Amino acid sequence: MPLWPVRFDLRVDLNDAALFRALVTCDALARSINGIPLPPDVRKRIDGLNIARTVRGTTGIEGARLTEDEVSSILAAQAGVRVLPASRDREEREARNAARVLAEVSRLVRDDPQVAVTEPVIRRLHVLMTEGIDYASNEPGAYRKHAVNAGDYVPPRDGDEVRTLMMSFTNWLNAPPVRDWHPVVRASAAHFYFISIHPFGDGNGRTARAIESLVLLQGRLSAIGFYSLANFYYQNRSEYVRMLDYTRFESGGDLTPFVQFAAKGFVEELEHVHAEVIASSTQVAFRDFAREVLDEGGELGTKAGGRLFRLLIQLGAGAVRLQDIRLGRHPIALLYRSVSARTLTRDVDRLEKLGLVRFEDGALRARFEIMAAYRPDSDDVRPAPG
Repeated sequence: MPLWPVRFDLRVDLNDAALFRALVTCDALARSINGIPLPPDVRKRIDGLNIARTVRGTTGIEGARLTEDEVSSILAAQAGVRVLPASRDREEREARNAARVLAEVSRLVRDDPQVAVTEPVIRRLHVLMTEGIDYASNEPGAYRKHAVNAGDYVPPRDGDEVRTLMMSFTNWLNAPPVRDWHPVVRASAAHFYFISIHPFGDGNGRTARAIESLVLLQGRLSAIGFYSLANFYYQNRSEYVRMLDYTRFESGGDLTPFVQFAAKGFVEELEHVHAEVIASSTQVAFRDFAREVLDEGGELGTKAGGRLFRLLIQLGAGAVRLQDIRLGRHPIALLYRSVSARTLTRDVDRLEKLGLVRFEDGALRARFEIMAAYRPDSDDVRPAPG
């Protein structure tokens, strides 16, 4: 592909109907998510899940073959404790570095909600992203002085031009009218221009997505759980690359299609998080409902009633096979160490009678679905315990 002269004059149609609908949906979902009170442990768990998804997404686009479980294990391990085999050391370092960048982004916005995306901030994010990894022709935090390729795209080749463009980029991003754009528009536009400049020897895509995450977090669109567009880009990598090239060479100077693509992706990410938050808040509500049911029956204050309640809490969202409990393969088994073998069967029968669990095909699960009857918009008949 030919060189594309980076100029900060691409137009964005802020009145485009599809873009407008996506932005309204983003705002509505964010308000809903941010308005749901969650206990600190639940917030922490959701935050951890979305950090893992973001880290996996932003490193996966660049070729790392990490699963979300592997990323979660890496981030849970102490510094210096290797999780993956030595042959995958780079992937592990990239995951740790990406998490460091997210932590820095969070700190920046926490310390100054109006923090500007300046060159020193960008350089700092790049240092954290690439430090300790032997990338060819890359110096953490230093603009490149050599030519690079980004797939088929050829970014600006001259080091002096790169430095000039980066100054222009930060001036453009932090001044009106761009400064006042909707956060999704501003974040995705910044992503496009930064990755087109490609100012560093390596780590440009990850740094672009970090800048994007900073702008989204600053706009309070990701206040519960650190989520970003990285996972969407990872899941739609071919379309992501195609949209970048389309904007440069085929759009006729129109950045709107790329911004639309990003906005659609952020709607999907927010919908995913919204579902997680609703599921978690439902579990919290179910726990309180179960406590009331057991209390009404006079059981909560008894040893057996306490055991029933703890059993419900430890069931979680998934189904648990009774055989796994009996054989000690599930944490619930600890509740039955000092009682007879028939106690578990009696407890399950009692919880079924109360309508709090369902036991089918040898598996036990909490009936979280009964909480749907307690939504303000529900026409369902609320179950009567007993």
